[in-house]
Amino acid sequence: MSWVAAHSIDRKGVALAMRQNICSPARPDDALMTRGSLCLDLSLNESRPSGDLLLLERTIKDPEDWPLLLRVKRNLGRGITLTLCQPGCQLEHRIIAGTAPSTESDAARLIYSWDSLLRWGRLALMTGSGGNIATVEISSPPPLRVRDAKTLLSLLPATAEVCGLRAVSLNSDIVPLTPLAGLIPETKIATPDGETSLGQLRRGDLVLTPEGDAVPVLHRIDRRVPATGHDAPMRLRAPFFGLTEDLLLAPQQRLVISGTDVDYLFGRPDVRLTAEMLQGTAVAAPTTVALHSRPDGPCPLIELTQLILPRHQRFIAAGTAVESLYLGRLRRKRSAYEASALSHLDRNTLPEHAMDPAPLLRSFDAAVLAERRIA
Repeated sequence: MSWVAAHSIDRKGVALAMRQNICSPARPDDALMTRGSLCLDLSLNESRPSGDLLLLERTIKDPEDWPLLLRVKRNLGRGITLTLCQPGCQLEHRIIAGTAPSTESDAARLIYSWDSLLRWGRLALMTGSGGNIATVEISSPPPLRVRDAKTLLSLLPATAEVCGLRAVSLNSDIVPLTPLAGLIPETKIATPDGETSLGQLRRGDLVLTPEGDAVPVLHRIDRRVPATGHDAPMRLRAPFFGLTEDLLLAPQQRLVISGTDVDYLFGRPDVRLTAEMLQGTAVAAPTTVALHSRPDGPCPLIELTQLILPRHQRFIAAGTAVESLYLGRLRRKRSAYEASALSHLDRNTLPEHAMDPAPLLRSFDAAVLAERRIA
């Protein structure tokens, strides 16, 4: 599996292009990608307008060329439409994300995968951290020309950012839907035998919860992905929120915060927040992962890891409580399970999870809590 291109839009709306020659080693622009995946990280906040997230429209100018329309459009609400038209092919498929609880994040990941030789394709949309997946099967998708892939990723439509696009990347293989949460493998995790690096934990190893219970690791999910969009790493500074060392993690990774100030402000013993909510506060610091690269250089990649625990328990990472990976009832939904990064695991070994009872804060409330801790 090879990541070959990415284009990210940072939080200030500045385009950060990270492109290498498509399909390294370099292939001619007219070469066909008969297999691949187009991955979009976006926000499905229903207040955003409808409009194009990706658009490539070509009319006949060269007698040896052919007309093409490839559009990924955000609809009002939580729906997305893929349109692909060229001579002999007219495809239009709509996918709708499940209704998210009002207290949950609106982060989402959309992946369009195709294998033209097998006449198979799939549109998959994940919301939440990884347990809510919708899929649509696509019959006989056409291949994508290398030149068109370059154009598609480098020239984003003017409506892309306002409609919620955070990043788009291209892979030369079929990519499963990966979780939106994660920590770097070097993160120190509390176990009954002391601290252990997250990347060294194996199935059956015990980790400690904030309550002091020892629970077994069912699975560890590892992924190597472009450091863009929902996987653009953030650094949280120690000693805030009980951290014993700086913590490098994905923006959508959730922390669980408790204390007398939490009880006073929110009337609950503990609350949840995503790392992204702390952006702009003194708790968050710039990462050491370079998000800028030469136009012809490789896409910067990052390794992220998460744990699957029996009952979606929290565990202690670098001194603070974080959520384990939430699966809901994913194992009961065959198409969603097969589209996920867990498809290589035996479904019988996957647990069913209830949602963490602690409320997820709004960004403003998370920032207020952070500033109180800093003061």
